[in-house]
Order: sequence, then C-alpha cells, then structure tokens
Amino acid sequence: MPEDSLPFWQDRLGGRRETRFGEARLALEGPDGEGIALVGTTDGRAPWTGEGLPAGSAVRGLHSVTLTLRDARPMVDLLAALGYREDGREGPWTRMRIAGNGADALDLHEDRDAPPARQGAGSVHHIAFSVPDRAAQDAVRQGFVDLGLRPTPPIDRDYFQSVYVRTPGGILFELATEEPGFARDEPPEALGRVLRLPRQHAHLRPRLIRSLQPLPGLAMEDPAGGPA
Repeated sequence: MPEDSLPFWQDRLGGRRETRFGEARLALEGPDGEGIALVGTTDGRAPWTGEGLPAGSAVRGLHSVTLTLRDARPMVDLLAALGYREDGREGPWTRMRIAGNGADALDLHEDRDAPPARQGAGSVHHIAFSVPDRAAQDAVRQGFVDLGLRPTPPIDRDYFQSVYVRTPGGILFELATEEPGFARDEPPEALGRVLRLPRQHAHLRPRLIRSLQPLPGLAMEDPAGGPA
C-alpha cells in the first residue's frame, strides 16, 4: 500500500511502526497471534476498495512472506535453484526475490533459538507458489527431485493441481497450477457469490456452514444442490 497510508491504518488497527529493507511497515498481531504487517511501498496493482476504503489507502495485494529458520543457508540455496536471487541482507534477515506480480519476495529470518512451529489457530500450514500449468509444475517438481527432495505426485484439487514438498528447514511448499482455475464451474462474474467446495470437502458443507462466519452477499448453500 502507499507509504503515506500507514497512519490511516495505524489509527484504524493499532500496531507498531518499523522498517525492513528500507520499507516502512505497520506490524500487527492477528486474532490468533499470527504476525501480519502492512508494507508501505510503490505498487501498480489495483487497490481493494471494499467497505468504503479510500483508494489511496487501500491494500494492493500480498507483498512478501517471512520464513523463520534456524539456518537460512539451505533455504537460500533452494530458492536460488528455483530462480530467486538474493535482494539484500539486514542483520538476521535475508530477502530473496523473483520477477513476478508484486507478491515476489521471501524474507528469511535466521534465529538459531527459534522453537519448532506448531500447527493450530494462527499458524501457517504451507507456502504456495503459482505455476501456469502441469508442464511447468512437472519441471519444478523434477528440480526438487534433482536436489534430493521428495515432492508428492500431483494431487487433483478440482480448481488446481498441487505438488507438496518438505524443505530442508521443515517448511512445507506447494506448487499450485493456475489451470483449470476457479472459473471451471461458474462464470468469472459470479465468483464469490456462492460457497464453492472441492469434491474432497463437499461432504463437510453442513459443518462448514455452522462454523464459518457469514459474509454479506455470499450464499452458503449451493443453489444447484450439487457438491460444489
């Protein structure tokens, strides 16, 4: 988001101001203790102006992801093999970047005393990387194999194909294809109006309806009566 919008967000959400790699940030804590930051930077992506937010203060998109590792070197080497380049170092931080759509940076935080991560509310299960199609996914998957890693076979998630691999630092990566996409079972202009579920989760719809917070304009029941 624009750097001059950070005071607006601090008034709205609280948090503390900090700087990383020359970028002003507003560090926040989510409801389950997860760390979130709003980053002030130049970004050409269209703003998300829902709920009456002024365009000059609205979020543009994902900026980066932080990975905490006891030893960052193996992750640096792995990301370099994937096409990332080192874009800066600052104390315990190393930024890796790849050409992309703005969500193209990974910040590696080396902390040799970091405790093991625990799954649960507020935790991040995996980091997903987009690939255009199965051919690109197969090529990257083979690169993991060549590095001695053990990626899964492609797994059909209805809207995309997934490959998972456990990295040397223990962090789980996913390669997700852009095909067939979320418009496979409804037109693009209808996206976001009905709760759609992949087949593997269709039987959970009643439970999910009870547990998910309703959103304005979102139908929780599938009007077609099918497993979508």
